[in-house]
Amino acid sequence: MPFTLDFHTLSAFTLLWVAVVPTPGPNVLMVMHVAVTRTPVHVAYAIAGNMVGTAALASLALIGWAAILQAFPWLRVGVSVFGGLYLMWLGLRLIRRARHGRSAEGVPLQPAGNRTAVAGHSADSSGDYRRTALLGLVTALSNVQAILFITSIFAVSGVLAANAATGVATVAIMLCCNASYLSALGWLFQREKMRAGYARYRGVLEGVTGSVFMLFGGRMMWRALGS
Repeated sequence: MPFTLDFHTLSAFTLLWVAVVPTPGPNVLMVMHVAVTRTPVHVAYAIAGNMVGTAALASLALIGWAAILQAFPWLRVGVSVFGGLYLMWLGLRLIRRARHGRSAEGVPLQPAGNRTAVAGHSADSSGDYRRTALLGLVTALSNVQAILFITSIFAVSGVLAANAATGVATVAIMLCCNASYLSALGWLFQREKMRAGYARYRGVLEGVTGSVFMLFGGRMMWRALGS
């Protein structure tokens, strides 16, 4: 039946994806940075935006966009170069902020428990939250080549051969795993000891974070142009 869940396929995918989720990458780095520089609400918005982007990539993988990327190399190279340039721009921005002694958002480090006005910001921070959500979204979408990787996991676990209901359930499981892991990281890096350590060595850590973002972006472009 088309609406019957294939629990064998779902369990196989879940086991594979749980092993994949902790892999370091731009999404992890982004959430860690937002956690130590912003408030819990910003972390929630960043993760929410990131989940929208991840859901889009997973859905494209589910409907066969990996084949399109393989069939049109120029499209795959183009989106990968764009994503790599975005990550490198983000990294360069962090490095420049670090050199000037400011946080990545251009405002002082915000107390974790402060959800209202901080450092001249009004109590209505909806615009600030939207920018943070957009950061999470674009960070996820910047790695469009992830569609190829997700497709391979779908293929190995049998998701691509399963019915539509199982495919949708797979995406839901994927989002739950990602959101849980990123939320745990966000909670950990919101702890006062972590934030105090970050505040003490902010310049160095933001420089390192920016360099890692640039490394991710450069590697993405290198792989795209060299393939």
